[in-house]
Amino acid sequence: MHSRREIDHDGLFKHLLSQFPADFLQAFFPKIYQHLELQKPEFLQQELIVKPGYRKKRADLVIKASTKGENKEAVLIHIEIQVAKREGFAKRMFKYFASLILKEDLPVIPIAVFAADHVSQKEEPTCYSVTFPFGKVLNYHFFKVELKRLFWRDYLDSKNPVALALMSKMSYAKDERVPMTLEFLKRIAKIGLGFEKERIVASFFETYVNLTENEQRQLDEELAKLDDKEVEAVQQLMTSWERRGYERGMTEGLSEGMAQGLSQGLSQGERQGQIKLLLHQVKARFGSIPPELENKFRSMPSEKLLFLSTKLLHASTLEEFKQACLS
Repeated sequence: MHSRREIDHDGLFKHLLSQFPADFLQAFFPKIYQHLELQKPEFLQQELIVKPGYRKKRADLVIKASTKGENKEAVLIHIEIQVAKREGFAKRMFKYFASLILKEDLPVIPIAVFAADHVSQKEEPTCYSVTFPFGKVLNYHFFKVELKRLFWRDYLDSKNPVALALMSKMSYAKDERVPMTLEFLKRIAKIGLGFEKERIVASFFETYVNLTENEQRQLDEELAKLDDKEVEAVQQLMTSWERRGYERGMTEGLSEGMAQGLSQGLSQGERQGQIKLLLHQVKARFGSIPPELENKFRSMPSEKLLFLSTKLLHASTLEEFKQACLS
């Protein structure tokens, strides 16, 4: 499903990378990661003049860290996100670099993240140079990652939350959207990030892998097949995932897909997937499912099933959970 809302690409990327700067570097720039101390990074808010006398432009993400070793040195890491292709990007990177040097008087590690929806015919540039007939006076280089030139399965077993989130912007076939989403949910649930960080990672992924109604139904069916060890790990993340979709559907009035509003209800196929998942979760938690409870699930609306998924996380006994079902 394609949402009518306008995606704040810069905001999504900044939020993700500011929460996991070390994981980002470890996944995509391991040599830089190994060179730096990143336990307590400092994030700088930078208003940098890229066109003197015209306007100010904020750099996407500027992080202050230090090098490893006996002679520690403070350095800046500048990460710039580029979603839409624009002319003059390399020159703009140099202007940021020069402005940071002038303002902070610290060495700068410049990194560009290219996150276009399609693979460009030419590789994105990594340098900006100024040359005259009599010689070259500037040869500036920066590091880059072009996400669409990466294949999502290569990062599937990384156990790295940023790599797993950014699979949503890597290369994948149309028929891989559901299996990729399923594998993402299973792996993020097992990492143990905690609720808030799981929400950030899941929200990023779900924004870019925006499943259609039919794909969501397929995902529900696959989730219902999870074994007992996997289902308990994924249930809390899935509850957050579903709630985000429902709330977005209510506020935006969307008419299809995972984020349909509660007022419109889920399609019957999606509802059946919810029932199967909840039955599996109850069995994994308490070992058995009373027939009367199963029958009650089948008559419940989708919002009640979602409510019970949350209650299941906190119920200590089957009897306590049954009381929540009857309330």
